[in-house]
Amino acid sequence: MYRILVILSFILYNASFGLAATCELLTPLGSEGAEIGIIMIPGANYPGERYIPLAKSIQAAMPSAKLWFGVTEGWLVDTPNPIEIAGAINSCRSQAENQQLGGKLYLAGHSLGGVMLEQYLQDQNNMATVSGVILFGSYLTDFLFGDDNNYAVPALTVIGSIDGLALSYAYREWRETQEANVPEMYPVYIAENVNHAQVGSGDVPGFVKDRDIAAVMDDDSAHLIYSDIVSTFLIMQNQDMFDAGLVETAQAHHLELVQYTESFLGPFHEAYAMEAIMGDNNWMIRGQEIMAQLTESDGMKVDNLIVPFDELGETKPSVEMSGDCAGTVKTYSTPEYDWDAFDAGVLTSASVIKAKFKLEDVVRENLCVPVLERRQCKDINEAAYKLAMEMASEDALSRFESVGTKLFFLDDSVSPWGPGWEYSGGLHYKNVNKTHTSLYSTSLISEPDFIIASAAGMHYCDLLSPYRALEWIYIQSVVGK
Repeated sequence: MYRILVILSFILYNASFGLAATCELLTPLGSEGAEIGIIMIPGANYPGERYIPLAKSIQAAMPSAKLWFGVTEGWLVDTPNPIEIAGAINSCRSQAENQQLGGKLYLAGHSLGGVMLEQYLQDQNNMATVSGVILFGSYLTDFLFGDDNNYAVPALTVIGSIDGLALSYAYREWRETQEANVPEMYPVYIAENVNHAQVGSGDVPGFVKDRDIAAVMDDDSAHLIYSDIVSTFLIMQNQDMFDAGLVETAQAHHLELVQYTESFLGPFHEAYAMEAIMGDNNWMIRGQEIMAQLTESDGMKVDNLIVPFDELGETKPSVEMSGDCAGTVKTYSTPEYDWDAFDAGVLTSASVIKAKFKLEDVVRENLCVPVLERRQCKDINEAAYKLAMEMASEDALSRFESVGTKLFFLDDSVSPWGPGWEYSGGLHYKNVNKTHTSLYSTSLISEPDFIIASAAGMHYCDLLSPYRALEWIYIQSVVGK
């Protein structure tokens, strides 16, 4: 916070001397066609001029349009901020007007630039002047808008399939868009094989390099992918301004993008349900099966209830018999998420699932089978990790196997009392070396003859969600390498 205050003070001081962000205007390549303007807000520590190659690529992708592009630059400390943004945008507008350029205006932002333009558009007077928003490696932040993507204007979210900084938010944004009133106004596309840095060009800021996934193509090739997506979005949102052939081509490309995005996000969709949705796919069901070494074919059903953390302490797993040697195990879970005040910079999967199982000894005795050696939370976590590797795409798994940091699992740390598990701090990771990280879980076991009968025969775990394991494979283990 102190650093932010220092930066803002520096910006205010310099702004008082007339030093502020300005605009470099790229005039249209042609003189006829649909007139559209785009103004670009850069990411943190990215000089604005590094977006000129992308801007030119977008103009080249739309030769039938009269497309002008304003690249904002000269930001103090090369970082967009709420103090300079209005002046930078107005500079682009003024230059365009001086050259008699107008048409529909779209604001584009990369990374932090997307957040800044969204904040700028909180003012309804500003919102009234734009026709849409284009977000590169950024998204409609929940801390500004909540989890509702019903935005006032069309909004494109495009995130690279190897964007180490924004990929975790891609599935969430896609899910929220599916729930919007008019989802086609707010498309979320995954750009194949491009990363976060490649929206810009040239040298990559150190903090981005440390958090991004290594590029697999050159910047020019990446810009072609991004520009094709932008042109598709602009044509789809303004079909009355383009001829039928271009609209038909854009519709076909849109369907390809939708299909690729849904396919890419399929494993994330499946893994999300395992941690956050009650039902047959909830990971707790598989967890109890691993603990008890029984399945439904052995007469054991599992019914899990997801509860808030403040209610978890009062819940007690049980076995409800439905006949001789058959019954339903009632379990409880609470997915916990990383604190994310500014909706940026964390993984969106659960950092831990607080899981309450019925002790396997009790379950097996009720189902009339011999008691076996007890298992650990470690066994469920290893299964989650294995499942995530099976769910991952070939590309993601190949990258992970080549450069990713591998997890290995240590025996559980068994807490001697309830609060020691309840407030365990989650899963415990330790970097062992450049290639491996260890992980262990805190558990709590109450014996069948525990003095408090209502709390007897329990096995509580801190679990690795298959969703978090998937994000480890796709993102956390491979960034900065």
